[in-house]
Amino acid sequence: MSIKALRLRITPPGGVPFEHECAAASLVLGRERAADISISDPYLSRQHARLFQDGDDWFLESLTTKNTTLLNGRPIRGRERVAHGDEAQLGSTRVRFQQKGEPTPAPIVLPAATTVFRSASAVLEQAGTLPLDVGGDALRRLTERLKLVNEVHRAVAGRIAPDDLLQLLLDRVFDHLSPEDAAVFLKDKDGELRPAMSRRPPGVKGEPFFSRSLALEVAGKGMAALVQDAIVDSRFASSESIVMSGVRSIVAAPLLDTEGSLGMIVLSSHAHVRRFSEEDLELLVSLSSAVTLRIRTIALAEEALQHRLLEKDIDRARDIQMSMLPTVFPARAEFALSAALRPARSVGGDLYDFLEGPDGVWFFLGDVSGKGFPAALLMAVTRTLFRASAPDETSPSALLGRMNRELSRDNERAMFVTGFAGRLDLATGEVAFSNAGHNRPYVIGQDGAVRSVGEAAGMVMGVDGDFEYPVGVVALAPGDTLYLYTDGVTEALDAASRQYGEARLEARLRELAQAPVGTVVQETLHAVQEFAGSTPQSDDIAVMAVRYLGLTK
Repeated sequence: MSIKALRLRITPPGGVPFEHECAAASLVLGRERAADISISDPYLSRQHARLFQDGDDWFLESLTTKNTTLLNGRPIRGRERVAHGDEAQLGSTRVRFQQKGEPTPAPIVLPAATTVFRSASAVLEQAGTLPLDVGGDALRRLTERLKLVNEVHRAVAGRIAPDDLLQLLLDRVFDHLSPEDAAVFLKDKDGELRPAMSRRPPGVKGEPFFSRSLALEVAGKGMAALVQDAIVDSRFASSESIVMSGVRSIVAAPLLDTEGSLGMIVLSSHAHVRRFSEEDLELLVSLSSAVTLRIRTIALAEEALQHRLLEKDIDRARDIQMSMLPTVFPARAEFALSAALRPARSVGGDLYDFLEGPDGVWFFLGDVSGKGFPAALLMAVTRTLFRASAPDETSPSALLGRMNRELSRDNERAMFVTGFAGRLDLATGEVAFSNAGHNRPYVIGQDGAVRSVGEAAGMVMGVDGDFEYPVGVVALAPGDTLYLYTDGVTEALDAASRQYGEARLEARLRELAQAPVGTVVQETLHAVQEFAGSTPQSDDIAVMAVRYLGLTK
């Protein structure tokens, strides 16, 4: 039927209903005084909606994105035709469309299926705007809400524990919004929502109400949600968690700040006990915003504390690891030995060690795969195996074979160790050695000649427990030095991503042929550091120098 005339019955929140005859073909409803129909409703936009005639029909369109305009309980999409008997909700104001002369009906409650999702930031922005023309009950409610939010702000500004903060939030929502169930869910380190605090009436047991579909919108997308009756809403009717709980009315707000969502707070109730409103939604968003920053601050403070404690633990671990390696070296007439280790991190996987005997000296330098604590643990195991095995073995092949069998046992993480083991015979200057996939060491002659020792190469330890390592022999003349190193030396990078390389190392060793072994060790390390400059060290570095001095007469 064509609509020739239209009468509006307008019921503002807490005010007296009034009627308006539509004499113009277009009129704007809103909070500002310049609107064609000015309504005292703090939840209206200044220009909230427009009613206009097109031909014989009247249409309603929303002019705001901050607050959903409903027609017969459904959000308006674009423009919607209105008919006699329809009812719209603008903010907290009801507008009924009537024929001229139609008797005033009893107040109509909007359909229970009303569900609203709004951006929490938009809700917060509107909640912070106090209209100049608000009065009566609306002003009283606004004043109470502002007092409550200010109270919470003052409370969270002081020293407060995390649990006390969440308890404060739940206490306030129970006092002012009267839900049957309230719960705060926080995201764990994997981004999963976990119940952090809940409150229920005395005697009520079980888990707090939780809906994944609701969580996706609220905690996932930062939307505030108002569900007036979940059972008859198609978006939630299929949710088993909601149907089984008997929950009908829900209001939820994200715990949202500039860094993202920390979680959400959800209030729920059976419809016959409590049906939440848009005012409740705005108050919950305001309260959740007040505590979110404090939650983030507390979390950051706890994270910083844990980081400091971890740093202390790492420092202790570094001290323990470094104390495992010898720092006092032999001062004997037959040979000289020196070594040094520089982890890329606080702890590392490179290692060195030696064992003196009356007629010879065992020495070992190794590199564990990986970095950090796992490598450091395997480094400790490898050193222990060297110390326990060397005194009982007669050849480097048998020594590495024994170490390899133990390292291969139950090696579920498939970590491995490269290593070079040798024994210097003090009577002859001969070094018997075996190489488990390690960098080839150098012999530095007294005359400055530098040559690599490439024989007796074998498999890394920890892979094949049955591998048999070949043995090589290199003869050192008095004054010759055997120089061992890990790949952190030659693979060190400068700012241009160039490697230090073997050529630079060999050149530096030639220059240090006559220097004491301690100087050889420290100066080669210094050369690598000077080459890398400000580029962070990417791998552990260990070096060792063993010089044969000959037998004393």
